[in-house]
Amino acid sequence: MNRARKEKLRDQLDLLDPHEHAQIFAVVKHHTDSFTKTQTGVLVSSDVLTDDCMQEMEKMVSFYLDQRKRMDADDVARKTMVKNG
Repeated sequence: MNRARKEKLRDQLDLLDPHEHAQIFAVVKHHTDSFTKTQTGVLVSSDVLTDDCMQEMEKMVSFYLDQRKRMDADDVARKTMVKNG
């Protein structure tokens, strides 16, 4: 996976909530045991992750962000209905 794709994934990971991060970490643990736990979280070098792992993470992140976008749009639609109803 090229560097630009890895950086995009990193930026998208920053948008996730703690529960979603935990799910992503489960994928990471499935593919490697090379990570460092800190007081503020877990550090993983993308160099130790296989392309399969990175692609699985990309799919999950895309799903999470898409779901959030859909829920936000639904929330806006509901508020609009309440105001107009």
